[in-house]
Formats: sequence, C-alpha cells, structure tokens
Amino acid sequence: MFIEPSSHKRAFSALFFVSLQVSIGLITSIQPILAQPLPSVEPSSVEFTTPPATSEEISPSTKEESSPQFNRYFLDTGDTLNVIVQRPPGLYRLGIGDSISVSVQRFPDLSFQAAINPEGNIVVPLLGVISLQGLSLKEAEAKIRSGLNRYVIDPIVLLSLSGERPNLSFSAPIGQDGNIIIPQLGKLFVKGLSLEEVQEKIRLALSRITTDTVVTYLSQIRPVQVTITGEVSRPGIYTAGVVIPRITDILPLAGGSTLTADLRQVQIRRKLSDGSIVSQNVDLYASLQSGASPPNLRLQDGDAIIIPRRELGTDDGYDRKLVARSTLAVPQIKVRILNYAAGGIVTQSLPNGSTFIDVLGGVNLNTANLRDIALVRFDSEKGKAVTQRLDGKKALAGDASQNLALQDNDVIVVGRNLIGKLQNLFTTITQPFFNVQSFLQFFQTFGNGFLGGGSN
Repeated sequence: MFIEPSSHKRAFSALFFVSLQVSIGLITSIQPILAQPLPSVEPSSVEFTTPPATSEEISPSTKEESSPQFNRYFLDTGDTLNVIVQRPPGLYRLGIGDSISVSVQRFPDLSFQAAINPEGNIVVPLLGVISLQGLSLKEAEAKIRSGLNRYVIDPIVLLSLSGERPNLSFSAPIGQDGNIIIPQLGKLFVKGLSLEEVQEKIRLALSRITTDTVVTYLSQIRPVQVTITGEVSRPGIYTAGVVIPRITDILPLAGGSTLTADLRQVQIRRKLSDGSIVSQNVDLYASLQSGASPPNLRLQDGDAIIIPRRELGTDDGYDRKLVARSTLAVPQIKVRILNYAAGGIVTQSLPNGSTFIDVLGGVNLNTANLRDIALVRFDSEKGKAVTQRLDGKKALAGDASQNLALQDNDVIVVGRNLIGKLQNLFTTITQPFFNVQSFLQFFQTFGNGFLGGGSN
C-alpha cells in the first residue's frame, strides 16, 4: 500500500488541507440539534359531520348506525400522551445525533470523529459531505473506505459508534390551548383529533430529526364527567370510576333506571370541538333480551345520557321484570309497610323486580286482614298519592292482577281502618306533595301519630 509517486506533492497539500477541514468539520458536525419551533398547526378536519345550517345539532343516529364520533376517542385538555421513539429491530442503523469514530490505519490525519447532523450527513476528510443515515456500522465503514480508496490504495478503515443518539421519547400532557410540547420542535396542536391522527401528526413532525419508529399511546385519560337525566333514580352529574366508561358503568352510579324507563331508546349527546352536537341512540334492552354484551360505546367527558320514559301503548313485549333483575335498574327498592300489628311504619328492602307477594313476607299473615290492603304510590307528574286496593289472598292464590310489581318508595297499608283514615286525609289535603321526600314524610308522621311509633 503506497501513495502514487505522481501524487506525492498533491497528497501532502491535501493532507494539510484535510487537517484544516477536519478541524472545521469537527466544530460544525457536533453542533447540538437546535430546537426549531414547529408552527402551531390548526386541527385538521376529522371527518366530523357538518351540522345543518339551521341547527347546531345533528339528528340522532339510528341504532343500526354507528357514528364515527362515538367510535373513536378524541383528545382534549387533561389527556397525556406517551411517545416512544424506538430503533427498528435488527442491526443498529445510524441516525441523526449518532457519533462515530473513524480510524484510518497508517494515516492518522485521515482519522476523525463526527456526529451525524440533522440532514443525516457527516464531513469526511478528502471526501467532504456524505450521508450515513439509515446505514449499519459495517455499511457506513464500507462507504467511507470506498470513498477514500480514490486517494489511498486499499485503506484500512475501522468505524465504531462512539455515542448513541439521544432518546427522543417523551411524555406530553395536552394543555389548555390544545397543544403538546415536542422536545426540540415546539408546539403541536392535537385537541379534537383521534389518537390515530395524532400518531401520524407526531410522526411527521419527528421525521425532521429522526427516522426511527414512532409509537404514540394514551398514558393518562382525562377524568370523565357525564350528565345523566330522565328515568333514573338519581339524575345528576357523575364522575366515572373507570378509565374507559360505558353506559353500563354510569347507570348504577345514578341509582339505575326506573320501572318507567325505556331502555330501547337511550340517547347519548356529545358536543364536538367545533361546537356542534351529535346524538346516538342506544338500545340497551335488546342486549338484555338476547343475553349479549351491552353496546360497546365509550363515553367521553361532557357527554349527556338521556333515559326516556316509555310512551303509552309501547309496552307490548317490554319485560319490566327482566329490566328490574338486571344491573341497569335500581338494585334494591325500599317499601314501607304500615299496619297496626307492626306498631307503626316499617321499611323493608327488597330486590328490584319484587312483587306484592314478596312484601307480604313482612306482614304477620295470622293477624293481618289480607283482603284489605292498599298500595299507595307517589305520582311525580301529578304530585299526589295514588291508591290501589289489593287482595292479598287472591295474590297468594296466583291471581296475577293482584300481584303487582313494586316500585321504590311504595307504601303498603294493611287494615281497613288505616286505609279509611288515609283516604279521609287524602281528601282533605289541598296541597300536592312537592316530591317523594314529602310523600314519605307524610306517612312517617301519619304512622307516628296514629300508631305511636315505628321505625324508618
């Protein structure tokens, strides 16, 4: 191995130039990758349905349809993303930020160290700028050897990795402005986008500084508060106790559905980031009938659930006892029993779906007049008590017309005298009951006054 005689002078001149070039190359090649602010990009369209011109609300989807706004999770303030930047499996491939050490045996002036710059290049003595991005160490070594072979016959080049590129993985909470902060790049707007869309957006942003694989996932989901109204025991705003809540997780928090609820037309309303509102109807009753899993619809923060009341004439085929036995209804009901034998008013807890026969277990059948029993129920729409006379003996004998399904806060009055006194009182009450609490308080006071005690 030798330097061609005709190029002695040229080689020594080149080596002097190389020393100067390497010095400059080392200074420029190891410069840190400067943070270049990424312009705050406005949210791209996410296949949102455009609201009608006359309304901000989009009509509910039918139960056979599945609106994309309910199938995907859309990011918002409070969510936290984890972004993992990982090298591809297999041989180590050089990338932006890697540092290499190159030794050329017998020609120390050609040896050098360099860091791969944001363009994926390094500066090599004699060769100038060459790209090593994506090459393995052996491939990079062979590329430098091939280039130097034009100046040095059969050069012995040894390349090693002197420093791995920094780990670009990061965790980013979504701020109030809808942005996340990407290290070395700056802000990126992600609010209102699905996780798949954000994954691609982050990958494109990071492609400016790396070619490694980018994986994005949700490490923390914002707390989910849902409003539930209509035919539930306790309407209100509830915070979901699970990370990814479904309707079946929220209904028990509200005490379950009432006996008058129509679970065939449960409506979910969601406000989108553009201010429009979409609705989705969900049939929970069908899954109860078939024994299948309930609809897998994921709720998001700010959703509203509306449980409608069954309309008159729509009860055909609707099994209220099936609903009462499910986890979608109030798990237990409280029924008050008022009779002389008990000495006042007694509260009995029963499983939802219980009937009149079930409550008779709390009545002394030997002393009570089973033919004179009244079921008193609060009518919230009319604000008054509704009384229905029942025959306990007929119910026990199998008369289905007398074995009514019980509801929460029903009152069972045993004895003709008590029923008569109650009816007299009801005829003299001119003011309606304000709510179920005042209805129950009336019976508590009545029981204490006429029977001298009792427990609630």
